[in-house]
Amino acid sequence: MKGFAIKLDLIKISKAAVIVSTCLCLCTQLWAQRRPNIVMFVADDLNQEDLGCYGNKDVRTPNINKLAAEGLRFTKAYAASSMCTPSRSVMYTGLYPFRNGVQMNHFAVRAGMRSLPHYLKELGYRVVIAGKTHVGPQECFPFEEIGKEFGKYEPIENRTDRKKETVKFIEEHFRTQSDQPLCLIVAPWVPHVPWFPNKDFDPQKLQLPDYLADTKETRQALAAYYQSIGEADKMMGEVMQAVDKAGKKENTVMIFTSDQGVQFPGAKWTVYDRGLRVPFIVRWPGKIKAGSTSDALISLVDITPTFIDLAGGKEQPYLDGKSFKDVMLGQRQKHHDFVFGETSVEPHYWYNYTPARTVITADGWHYIRNYHPGVRFITHIDKVERNEFYFDSWVEKAKSDTKTKFLVDRYSYRPPEELYDLNTDPSEFKNLADVPAYQQKLHAMQTLLKKELDRQGETEAMILEGFLPKFFDQSYTIAQNKSAANLSFNKKFWNPEVLYITAYLEGVDKGGVVCEYFNNFRLYAYQGKIGMITADGEEKETSVLPTNKGHLLVRLAATGDLEILFNQQPVLTGRLNKDYTKIKNGYVSCGMIQGKAFSGKLQPYEGRISDLRFTMNELSREP
Repeated sequence: MKGFAIKLDLIKISKAAVIVSTCLCLCTQLWAQRRPNIVMFVADDLNQEDLGCYGNKDVRTPNINKLAAEGLRFTKAYAASSMCTPSRSVMYTGLYPFRNGVQMNHFAVRAGMRSLPHYLKELGYRVVIAGKTHVGPQECFPFEEIGKEFGKYEPIENRTDRKKETVKFIEEHFRTQSDQPLCLIVAPWVPHVPWFPNKDFDPQKLQLPDYLADTKETRQALAAYYQSIGEADKMMGEVMQAVDKAGKKENTVMIFTSDQGVQFPGAKWTVYDRGLRVPFIVRWPGKIKAGSTSDALISLVDITPTFIDLAGGKEQPYLDGKSFKDVMLGQRQKHHDFVFGETSVEPHYWYNYTPARTVITADGWHYIRNYHPGVRFITHIDKVERNEFYFDSWVEKAKSDTKTKFLVDRYSYRPPEELYDLNTDPSEFKNLADVPAYQQKLHAMQTLLKKELDRQGETEAMILEGFLPKFFDQSYTIAQNKSAANLSFNKKFWNPEVLYITAYLEGVDKGGVVCEYFNNFRLYAYQGKIGMITADGEEKETSVLPTNKGHLLVRLAATGDLEILFNQQPVLTGRLNKDYTKIKNGYVSCGMIQGKAFSGKLQPYEGRISDLRFTMNELSREP
């Protein structure tokens, strides 16, 4: 009987366990279903003012207007950078550019960086990006990727997801995995240049924004830009319709925004208001009041913490952004007192390095610090615009038209400081920095910017030095823990038949990677040895060196012949299997590998590397 009683008790316990397990499973499913899906559409290079719901009467954006009518429209939303990769890296990390490591376009974040996919996957979300990623390295942004075809820059026809991969994915996910909450980023290359050919607009009838010079070429470019906005709107409509048809409208936070302003003078690449102010519209039926607006000051650095909050996660206090979920829900009216923005321009070899840092306050004051005011500002706009080229018409008209000359000069040359009152001067044509009546306000804004830069850890010396290699006649240098992208180099000029690498190394016993050269090879000095690992896995290494510091000279020929000297003594000769001297996509770096951290011989260099210089064809003996 005693055994029978024990058996009954075990049966009761087993049944209770099944009931508890079932209840927990059901509760987990219900909790998962209650957590909202998040779908964010990121337009590419779009001004806030260039949408119908923000007051533009020429452009045609019925689907985006519908989203605004059903949700909340922010009027003071700002990017943290006016370039694609820095802006998107901010969005997905919740950190400003200096802190995540991406201050120039086409760079990668610091090694080991956590991002939106990490946070939301830990909360049970499926995290997917469709189309353009433009961030890296991939291990720091472990999105599930779809729509890679329309994520490519060319051809232009691919840019709006002709295969409808995004719509098909939405249908498939909610049909097969509806219990798992979804975070989907939809990122086409529209309305980024090259713009779609104009079909729907009469350029002469468009109301030209006052920051653009009125020329025939400008009007044609504006019409093409508006045409491309229309293409973005059509795709946005398809995404909205797919979510709604899946029956997920009520439980989906639907967002429309852009990464920065349009590629016109005084917008993209700059920290002017039109470079940083972006549209931000969010719909969440039953939670967000339809047709509402908010003047709360928000930044794209807030996206990751806001998404974490929406997903039920804990606040991440080390992030620069903070959640504005309560503002979306109407529980708070204000958010930031100020936001920060910056530009360091592209790493292209034909650009000038003209960095700027800025703060914008909730009450509409905008302060800009330009760190190389004597250097002319040059971008794609006046060098290699891909289509609808108009800037030459500005230069020509500026010879006889005062307004156009002002606009050309405003684009090309910047004073050390700029101060604008956005409430009275939204186009930022009246710089108040030198006006005596505004010196107190100027000082307050200077102090605010300095405090923010100090908080982030970026010094004026760092900004002035920048990230680009220091070029000489037929050579360039890279500072330790810095790197430069392949775009910094003119391939027609930098085409060595013999590549020399010179430096002074200290700490060869611990060491690590000395340099990476455009995904061709990695040179290291580790545990008393110097070696090279090629992209094909071939490795050459010296014996243990007699000293832990000294002069390094590497000679690598296009024929593959390799010679390494240390303290003027040959320590390695060999032959590689092909030419590793030419530029490939990637980075040239000193003391680290851009975006990645390894252990052992490719670890960040533990010691000092002085005067790392790459020289083409011959080492000059001339002074």
